This record gives sequence, C-alpha cells and structure tokens, in this order.
Amino acid sequence: MPDAKQSIILGGLITGLLSTSYLGFINFICCLGVLIGTVVTIWHYTDTNELTISAGTGAKYGVFAALIGLGIATLLNFVLLQVGIDHTTAFNDFIIAKLGDTMPPEQIEAMEAAGEEAKSLSGILRGLGMGSVAFAIFGAIGGAIGAKMFKKGGDEPSDDVTIDEL
Repeated sequence: MPDAKQSIILGGLITGLLSTSYLGFINFICCLGVLIGTVVTIWHYTDTNELTISAGTGAKYGVFAALIGLGIATLLNFVLLQVGIDHTTAFNDFIIAKLGDTMPPEQIEAMEAAGEEAKSLSGILRGLGMGSVAFAIFGAIGGAIGAKMFKKGGDEPSDDVTIDEL
C-alpha cells in the first residue's frame, strides 16, 4: 500500500485546528471536529492514491490522525492560554450566566475550580490522557466511515496492514 503519512498529518492538522480554543466547542457535537479531520485523512489518502481501503485500515489511519490532532490542539491551546485566550473560563462564565440561577453555589465553585485545574500541568496531562481515549475512539469511527464513503473502485482489500506500511 502507498505511504499514508502525508494524509495522516493533513487529517491531524485539521483535527487539531478544529479542536483548538473556541473552535474546539464543535467537539461537543459527538466529537465532530475529530470526525471531520479523520474523514479528510481517508478522503485524501484514497483520492491521492486512487484506491479503496478497508474499514479497518481506515480506522487505523483515523486513530493516528486523531492522536496527532490531539497533540496539536493541546500545544495550540497551551500557547493561546499563555497569550490570554482562555476558552475554558469563557465557557464556564457562559454556563454560569445562563444557568447560574438554577445551580447550587457549590456546583458553580466546582466548575470554577475545575477550570483553573485544567490550566495546570496535571490538568493538561489528565486532559491528554482522557482526550487520547476519546480521540482514538472517534478517530477510528471517522476513519471507518471515510473508508466506506470514499471507494475508488475495485474490491475492498483485507485488513492485513502492518504498522510498517504507514
């Protein structure tokens, strides 16, 4: 099979950008940013090489693209936080403004504390850990969907792909 690195990096960039700062709110809709990025990975790969891949291969490529995207989003969010763009506090303020009258004070304090904790090194590492699971799952789903969407003719190959073929 042809090299997939370029397609995986492209999908990772898209996933990362769609998961950064305020754009990252798109991921509240079933990780839509991750799904879009990984479907683009498969579209680019199948279109560039004019081939059909199996859903399993699409899922593998989707996982790789999603994890690259998570790394990019984490790095960009950290940089944006350093220059004063704090989407977590803005989101918490929005929720409190809309629902604050119906929320107990303890819940508001817990939201604010969680927002501050998310900015610490341990919060960033915890976010990477939890994010890697979610991104991998939705990356695999997006890759499998992309493989079924973008068929370029011929029989669907088997899933006999090794990591060396990436």
